[in-house]
Amino acid sequence: MKLIPTDPNATSLEQLLCRGDIWRGQSHQTPLRLVVNSGYAQLNDRLVGGGWPVASLIEVCQRATSHAEWQLLMPALLANQRGLVVLLNPPANPFAQALLKAGMDLERLLIVEAKDKADFLSSFIELARSDACDAVMAWQPHQALSYTELRKCALAATEGQGIYVLFRPDAVRDQSSPAVVRLSLQWQLEQLSVSIFKQKGELVADKGAIDLPLPAAWKGLLPHQQLDQQGKSKPRIASVTPIHGGRRGRR
Repeated sequence: MKLIPTDPNATSLEQLLCRGDIWRGQSHQTPLRLVVNSGYAQLNDRLVGGGWPVASLIEVCQRATSHAEWQLLMPALLANQRGLVVLLNPPANPFAQALLKAGMDLERLLIVEAKDKADFLSSFIELARSDACDAVMAWQPHQALSYTELRKCALAATEGQGIYVLFRPDAVRDQSSPAVVRLSLQWQLEQLSVSIFKQKGELVADKGAIDLPLPAAWKGLLPHQQLDQQGKSKPRIASVTPIHGGRRGRR
């Protein structure tokens, strides 16, 4: 029997299983993951590691009219104000006054527009790899992204050191995705409902919705004709002031 010499540089199975991007099926041993505080205690309790995963692709599925991105991510964006916050293909121009009131340094904000899917993918990959970005918030272009294209985005995210969030239509929720965390958003009367339906490190991610209260400044008053002149309590109607401005005509 002839012995085949072992390559000292070859990666062993043990080493592969220790990688953070390898899922071990029924194993409940989840490697430590660097996270950023989401700013919501109830959301941290549901996220593996206790916050938004760093250097990972996060996918948010929402309706086109939701615009809940800032409500969800603003606390985490304000927690570390050193690098850039890049908006890739935002559906509308952000409302500067609302961002300033929330505490955002507008000097950190950078908007990138990609005309087609190829430009979008190359932009996302380069931004995710850049050490200058604390966060990349990207909105899927009109063209659908394939699993292979999403995989390229996910791999690029592992080379960075920030938060990388991809916003996609609610209709793609049932499609496969390599994102580490997938969640959906829905506005309620006075809160934002968040449902985590996939999360790496959990066999069953969907444990019911998490209700995040809206900031007091986002809650409006009742219409004049419904004001209670007798002091009786009536349901409050929320009037949300979005941080996004008007939609661009081409989108």
